[in-house]
Amino acid sequence: MSRNTDLLERAVALYNAGDLDGLVNEYAEDAILATPDGRAQGRAAIRSQWARELATNPDRSQTIDVLVEDGDTIATEFTWVATNTGPWVLPDGTQLPPTGKRLEIKGMVLTTIRNGKMAEQRMYWDNMDAARQAGLLPAPTRT
Repeated sequence: MSRNTDLLERAVALYNAGDLDGLVNEYAEDAILATPDGRAQGRAAIRSQWARELATNPDRSQTIDVLVEDGDTIATEFTWVATNTGPWVLPDGTQLPPTGKRLEIKGMVLTTIRNGKMAEQRMYWDNMDAARQAGLLPAPTRT
């Protein structure tokens, strides 16, 4: 394993443990985190984004299913599992009550490493599927 892979795996372990301070320390000071839920730049904004997710899904965990590394860029496919026991906070601040539903989401992350820190992460997953699993949207009809 490379130092970059070690960094990413350490970050996932910190995320799974709910260690926000440790996780945020793995990002560069000016890092960017872009997700379907929004864009955060800088450690304080990234910590805030992860704190909202932790409050919504305290038992969440992520597993890396596939990892491909090319220099300072790492692409991962992941499985994210959680139970929605906290309120959903929408980008405009609106809060939806917890549903108590178990979610399992597949997604991908493209991470760029700079000087031993995560400089940028672009995360992709299907928010509509997450909302359906949480019971916030009806299941799709089949014809």
